[in-house]
Amino acid sequence: MNSPSERADTAASPASASLSRSGFLFDWLPRALFIVTLLYGAALFWIAPRPPLVDLPQHAAQVMLLRDLLEHASPWQSLVRINLFTPYLIGYGLALPLTYVMSISAALKFMLMLAYFGFVAAGVGFRRHLNGDARLDVLFIPGFFGFAFAWGFYTFLVAAPFGMLFMWLTHRFATQPSLARGTGVVLAGTALFFCHGLVFLFACAIGTGFALVKPRRFVDKIRALAPFVPLGLLCIVYTWWSHASDPVLGKTIENVASVDWGWKDMGWKRLLAFPTMVWGLTKWSALYLPLVALMGAAPWIWRDRINPDRAVLVPMLAVVVIWLFVPNMALGTAYLFQRFALFLLPAYALMFVSSKSSVAQAPQTGHVSARRLRDLGLQFAIIAGCWIFLANQSIRLHRFAAEIAPLEQMLSRTEPNQRAISLIFDAASEAYWSPDAYLQQALWYQAEKHGFVDPNFAQYLPQIVRFRPDELPVAASTLDRFPGAFDWKKNNGRMYRYFFVRKSDPLPANFFANDECDVSLLMRSGEWSLYERRNCR
Repeated sequence: MNSPSERADTAASPASASLSRSGFLFDWLPRALFIVTLLYGAALFWIAPRPPLVDLPQHAAQVMLLRDLLEHASPWQSLVRINLFTPYLIGYGLALPLTYVMSISAALKFMLMLAYFGFVAAGVGFRRHLNGDARLDVLFIPGFFGFAFAWGFYTFLVAAPFGMLFMWLTHRFATQPSLARGTGVVLAGTALFFCHGLVFLFACAIGTGFALVKPRRFVDKIRALAPFVPLGLLCIVYTWWSHASDPVLGKTIENVASVDWGWKDMGWKRLLAFPTMVWGLTKWSALYLPLVALMGAAPWIWRDRINPDRAVLVPMLAVVVIWLFVPNMALGTAYLFQRFALFLLPAYALMFVSSKSSVAQAPQTGHVSARRLRDLGLQFAIIAGCWIFLANQSIRLHRFAAEIAPLEQMLSRTEPNQRAISLIFDAASEAYWSPDAYLQQALWYQAEKHGFVDPNFAQYLPQIVRFRPDELPVAASTLDRFPGAFDWKKNNGRMYRYFFVRKSDPLPANFFANDECDVSLLMRSGEWSLYERRNCR
């Protein structure tokens, strides 16, 4: 006969096996699926050789022009100058050395992939610091592929993980101030400033909120605010320097005093626009609003609690303020509030901690409660929703890669080191469902063949390569939106060798009419046409 202890062990074996299976089901499997989802997202950057991210070709052109200028190999040295005092310094500076071992397209995609991993990792680390609910970590993933991604806001996306790390650092400092941590906040804030000005302001606003909420005594609040004084001075110095050193600032940013709040055109739809922009920039992104609702309901269904550290509400409060009160455009910068949809779901996830009842270990009996199965099913539903979104992205990217193939043929017909102009009448991509995917694609000629293409980001203040004051082609600055306004005399058509045109139907026969040069159609493929200036008199 078995001893009492042996009989107890035998009786416990089925229960132990059940607990082991339950532990895998509730703990390991969801985490494994989270990692698979994270890696799935990373694959998206590599599907299209030239992604449909609107502004990305302009950023690629900036990096390669910077490289040529540093090597004193650029034919455009008399046209532009290097501007190192820029909030875009780190984003471009990190991509520059990569161009020596890979193509410029691969370099920017590699940087975006690292930024994506860094953003999720920083979010997970901050969540752990706050003792948050690990089941909400999946909320850090989809927003990276939303509005800012589709628009190709390269420097903004590269700055996003640094912004998340800065918030984490300022929360630690506000919790336990010290000279070392305060110095770290100043150094990290300075680095963030040179990543992106808007992310810097957003993260500093949140850090200031932490400093005001966390300490209880007034003197401690003042101490917690101290590191933000030199960071504020940095902003003042940059503003002064920008106006003092740039005599054509008023020309480089058209309608600099105008502000578009967005409410006039969007009305009440702005309330739904922000959670829609988590997923993209078109109305079709509204199809994912039920998934947003599911993500929003999840912590309440799981019976999570709002973190007793009420400072965790500050990031969400900052996001809501941007959502409701930040304009659509100001100081010549468009899509101000829309890009911050990236932070909506992460800020929400950081608010919660798991209640003891919802994260209790698997029950000591051999069965699993219906509520725990329901909670697990909700996790799977959210992950499945993210997979559907990422699968949709991958299909559209594959289709765009085929749709943009004619541009590759055109680039192969051009000679390097020439000046060109981009006239995009039809910027929309049916393959990627983007109304502006082709707006800047001609800039790959500058990025890959060392030419120079107008309209060019070199006209804008934050760029690392800028026009010299007497070389600014002000007349060409509006052609990205109004290509039909091209005028040979006004836009000095004589100085362009190539004319990249995207239009569903042929240009009017007299579009390039002039009494100086012959302009001939070099090739036409699909909606793309390449014209060349030849004999000039």
